[in-house]
Amino acid sequence: MLATSPTTAARQGEPLERALVAAAGGLVAVLAAACGLVLCLRRIGGGFDPLDGGGLIVAATLGGLLVFGCDVTTRLVRLAPAWSVVARAGYLLALAALALPPRLATGTGTAAFVLAAAVAAAFVAAPLVGREASRWLAGLRSRVAAARSGTEARAEAVGTAVGITTSPCPGHLLQRFERYELDGFDCLRGTLALLVPQGARAAHGHVGFCPAFRQVPEVQAVTTFDGIEAVVTAAEIVPWGVRIECRLDEPAEEPVEIPVDVFARAPV
Repeated sequence: MLATSPTTAARQGEPLERALVAAAGGLVAVLAAACGLVLCLRRIGGGFDPLDGGGLIVAATLGGLLVFGCDVTTRLVRLAPAWSVVARAGYLLALAALALPPRLATGTGTAAFVLAAAVAAAFVAAPLVGREASRWLAGLRSRVAAARSGTEARAEAVGTAVGITTSPCPGHLLQRFERYELDGFDCLRGTLALLVPQGARAAHGHVGFCPAFRQVPEVQAVTTFDGIEAVVTAAEIVPWGVRIECRLDEPAEEPVEIPVDVFARAPV
């Protein structure tokens, strides 16, 4: 016995569902056109008087919802756009039969007619406005994307010209620092690499503070390097920088690079 998975069953049922939805959308369009035509014929024959007040607004809203439903069906099942046109034609014929000639003798009648006309215009013109807005947004996105790609291309060209690349850590890292604010203190932390040449016992480096601290900061310099005995100190501290020194107990037998962790803070 051949078993059918739920996904396969759903895919087999999709054409039938789409056909039913398409038939419903087409029926709505035909009914809207038929109602509009019948109302126009009855109005011409004197079968009823024009509506005013809340009745006209209700008729405009309900008819507009039918048109909106036809538009939604058209988008969901890719129904022919002609059905939306048919629904709009019937909607406008029905409103013309119900509202013309308008009763403008009173303020209430005038307000109702204007509001009903606005509702009808909104439902009829909504797809056109939405389509134009979509085109405008698409054009805006394309222009922004083009400008961004052009900026990135120019930045890459400039970086290439001066020997700077955007790849992570393109070369040997010498310094890396972060500046942040914490609990009322202006803080800086990072790592500085000090190179002790062969035969030497000391090395030094400088860390600049930009912008400068408002006063002389507290600075801590430590290293976790355990390959050799080394003493690291913040030898000279000023608001705009610090001099870091590293001293060994014995001359280095070969070049040694010692990473130094630096932390500085001062009140904001």
